[in-house]
Amino acid sequence: MMRCKEYVFKLTSGQLEEGAWTDRFWATQHRLMCRHCRAFTANDERLSQLLQSYRNHLTRLDEPPSRSEP
Repeated sequence: MMRCKEYVFKLTSGQLEEGAWTDRFWATQHRLMCRHCRAFTANDERLSQLLQSYRNHLTRLDEPPSRSEP
């Protein structure tokens, strides 16, 4: 069985994405039973989306404006 501390560490370090199937299995089981880790996972995903959106916004600001041909 996986504990909350281990789940949070593996989630935030990316070990769940590239880890063994047993780690992913126990992480899924833990998340199903633990409302705190479900909430943490949802917040982590939302934060990742916001950061990606901000990165995309900064990238668009760095691009030179396109000229329209007459």
